[in-house]
Amino acid sequence: MVSKGVVMICLSAISCGHISGCMRSSALPPPASLRHQSRSAIPPITQQQPTRPLFRPPVQLGNENPWKPTVPERDWDYIVIHHTASSGGSVDSIHQSHLKKKDAAGNNWLGIGYHFVIGNGSGMRDGEIQPTFRWNEQLHGAHAGNNDYNQHGIGVCLVGNFEKEPPTASQISAVKRLVGTLKAEYDITSERIVGHRDVKETACPGRYFPMAEVSQSVSVRSFSQNQSESPAVRLASAPGSRRQ
Repeated sequence: MVSKGVVMICLSAISCGHISGCMRSSALPPPASLRHQSRSAIPPITQQQPTRPLFRPPVQLGNENPWKPTVPERDWDYIVIHHTASSGGSVDSIHQSHLKKKDAAGNNWLGIGYHFVIGNGSGMRDGEIQPTFRWNEQLHGAHAGNNDYNQHGIGVCLVGNFEKEPPTASQISAVKRLVGTLKAEYDITSERIVGHRDVKETACPGRYFPMAEVSQSVSVRSFSQNQSESPAVRLASAPGSRRQ
């Protein structure tokens, strides 16, 4: 009887140990790689961005359109090219300057009138493309001096004075990439890639800007899609006044 009681006590102890072991398994310590991770490796909580940033850096997505807006898109028929006619500049400096301008009705402009700005190394990185709040919110432009081209024209401004010297090589590469992408995205033909001087009496974008070359730009995406069909690169096929 004694041995039997001992056996029963042992079995009971084993059974309890087994149950308590299952209960403890949910509280096992984390793996060593997590236990010894330093606090500095944990990403900090970032502050919320302003409701209307002047520009939002695009996400590079290979051959896709990195400037695809996140709001309903406007009907775009033209791309209008400009220069700042200055040695340097940035989205912020142009924005501050344009805030001082007034429209025909005497209202202050909303701010920078262009949809994109391309830097030359003075104020922005050379060849850097920055979309402005007008592009991010798909607003009309305030750049052409012509209502139709403001309402349906994408304003692209390159920093520099191209009456005195040509754009940098990086600026040419950047504007051709941007124009080619926008042409493919919105079915804008080469004939509708214009300089500011084509819609208003002005020298902009300057005598040294290669307008004909830029207007023929083709996106990498279009080239990739058409390579299997033809060895030749084909261009994209054609398909009231407001506050500034």
